[in-house]
Parts: sequence; C-alpha cells; structure tokens
Amino acid sequence: MIVNNLIVSVVAFALLLNAHYALAQGADAKNAEVVQKKVSQRAPHEPVVVENKAHLEDAEFSLKINNIVVPYNVFSLFVLPEEVTELEIIYPQPDKTYQLFENGVMVEKSESMTWHWQAKDTPGEQRLEIRSEDGQVNMSLNVFVMIPAEEVQGGRLKYYHIGPYPDESEVKNKDVYVEPEGFIEVTQKNQDLLLSPHFKLKEFTSKQRSGYPKFVYLRPSLLLKLEMLRREMNMNNIHVSNMVIMSGYRTPQYNKAIGNVKFSRHVYGDAADIFVDNDGDYRMDDLNSDGVVNIKDADVMANMIAELNKRSEYKGLIGGMGVYGPKPHRGPFIHIDTRGIKARWRKP
Repeated sequence: MIVNNLIVSVVAFALLLNAHYALAQGADAKNAEVVQKKVSQRAPHEPVVVENKAHLEDAEFSLKINNIVVPYNVFSLFVLPEEVTELEIIYPQPDKTYQLFENGVMVEKSESMTWHWQAKDTPGEQRLEIRSEDGQVNMSLNVFVMIPAEEVQGGRLKYYHIGPYPDESEVKNKDVYVEPEGFIEVTQKNQDLLLSPHFKLKEFTSKQRSGYPKFVYLRPSLLLKLEMLRREMNMNNIHVSNMVIMSGYRTPQYNKAIGNVKFSRHVYGDAADIFVDNDGDYRMDDLNSDGVVNIKDADVMANMIAELNKRSEYKGLIGGMGVYGPKPHRGPFIHIDTRGIKARWRKP
C-alpha cells in the first residue's frame, strides 16, 4: 500500500466540545493525555476559538490507517487488489461503539475497535463507512483499488503515457524516492470523489493532454498536509474557502516535457503547487491586504508552514517548500511536499 514506509505524526487542536484530533507517531489511547499535554507546551500560539464551525470537518474520533492517523469525516484509501488494511479507531467518544460497513454490509471486527479489511481483487472504487450505534455515519472512506504498476507496458497504461521512472541505480535515497506500487484510474465518473474534506481526485491529475482514463499516484501525507495548512490559515484569520491545486501529480513523461528536474516530488505523488483563490479568478488572493498581489502573499502561506514546522508532532509531514513570485501567465504560489527532509527555496 502507498502508505507503507510513511510515518505521519500530526496533532491538531480540539476547539469544539466534540471535535478534536491528534496525529501521534506510535501513539495510542493509553498515552493520549501525555501527547495532548506536549502539544499545548510546544504550540507556537495559544488555542483560539473558531466561530465558523464549517472549518472543522472532524469525525468524533480519529482513525489509524496502518501507520497514519486521520481525524476527518471523509478521507481516502489507495490500495492494491486484495490488499489488507488495518483500520483502528483511536480517541473514541466515551461509552460509544462503532461498526465498519462496506457498501452497506457490516464488516467483522478483529478487535473491539479494529478491523482488518481486504480490498476487492479488481481495480475500481469501494466505499467504507464507520457508523455509531445510532446509525450515524461518522467517517466515510473513498477507497481506490489501484492498477498495479507492473501493468505499465512501454511507459503506457491503457494508452495513457506515464513514461519511465528513474532507474534504481540513479536513486541515492531509496527511502525517499519510492516508485508507485500502483496507479489510481481517473474517469469522468469518479473524478469528483472527495479524497479529503476539501480536495477532489481530479485536482491532482497530471496536466498532460489526454482523454479518459487518466492515471494518478498520490500519497495520503500530502492530503493531510494540505488540510492542515488550510485549517491553520483559517485559525489565524486568513480566510481560505478555495485552495487551488495548480499542479499535483505529474507523470515522468509530462514532467520531462515541461523541463522540470528528474527527481521532482510531483512525480512521486506527494507534492502540490498551491495558492488561495477565494474570488475565483485563478490567481493568488491579496492575503496580506496590502492592495497588491505579489510574492509577499505567497510568503503568508509559507509562514503558516513555518509555524507548523516548529511542532514536533508535525515532523512526519516535513518536506520541501518553495516560494514563487508572479509571472505574466500566473500569479504567485507555493510548492509543498512531504519528502521527509527539509528543503527550502525561493524564486521571485
């Protein structure tokens, strides 16, 4: 599964009575109080009250998916055919029980709060729901059973040009540059499925010209980082109703065609070039309210990443961040990724 070798440790604040989440590397319910105490000590600012509750799309528990922890009421799984995924509820509401449903059919538990769920044997979509005993759906999981990477022949998958990944002999850090195990098939039917509360599948597809189907490779860490950044900005009174993914996944073929570096993180499924566009003009908004749109507005977003980066609980999402100034054909933006090591650059 794509989340293998990925350890994400993210903790966010609980600002509503029944809404909270914690991402803690190797944490479980027994040490939840200790983790939360450390968060309060290390946070760069005091918790604030968020009046707009729509910004807090949390489930009433967190879900550990193999080795990442998800707090949201909607998320996604990227798995191979017949792959088994461990799903464990952590930080549940007191005295509540939950059940996992696959397409409306209850899935048997392995333990009181744990399931070992197996994907179907053919690529496509499945839907999982976790419901409380009153029937309320607390979390939905859109599952994408991928086409195994070995089905790519001659650099193509169903006529879609993916191109070659760097030869293994060229890769110095094999833990950071991991080739896809599989690809998500994007169709006109499934492209609008949510991957997380605010981002859809179609937003991450490569920009190369082609019909359907298209294919994409994504890592859950990128979705977690995007959602966390979006929330942090809103918590700091920087309104974000629309964060644009200007560039998400790029096939090696497309990445080469636009002259980008061979080992771009976009090729490895955990990078996005993004900007805030609340007014819908496909340009960065005036985030610092100085009356002009320039690289300083990208700096506003970069500063939020810098604040998050100070938190030890965020280290599982550490990666590259680039700040880009405007050009005639586009506005300013920032690049983020979750490569696991810190990298910074700036291009006015």
